[in-house]
Amino acid sequence: MAHRTEQWPRLASLAAAWLLAACRAESAAEPPLFGAGERGPAVLVFYGDTSAVQLAPSIRVGETTTVRFTSFSGGCISQDSTVTDIAGLRAEIRPYKREPARLPPNTACPAILRVDQNVAEVRFSEPGPARVRIVGLARPGDAPMVLERDLVVTP
Repeated sequence: MAHRTEQWPRLASLAAAWLLAACRAESAAEPPLFGAGERGPAVLVFYGDTSAVQLAPSIRVGETTTVRFTSFSGGCISQDSTVTDIAGLRAEIRPYKREPARLPPNTACPAILRVDQNVAEVRFSEPGPARVRIVGLARPGDAPMVLERDLVVTP
């Protein structure tokens, strides 16, 4: 019985080494499994589930406020960057996702849904009613989707 117990660590390390060797690329010149992928608008509505948006109801001129919202990804789709553009009392937030441009043969993406947390900061330089627009997609169909929230900017 002691003979089997002594071989266990050796067998475990051999199995781990084999697994690592099987999962690595064949050479340093071989591209990564998914590559850079394609960047596109994030999914804000997924089969009826809508992004949750958190935003202060009011802020002062020149004060920065944080907009928190969710987007959906999963499988081979991952969260990417978020871009914010402010003009007057309008802020447009564009979250992005990244999908593989093409998958290697015999590769499958897991069927999982991930809820990603997104954060953007906005600051308005004039008082008045302001509008924040979050621009993305709705699935199914990848239809354009815009979520709008209002806030008041006080002097």
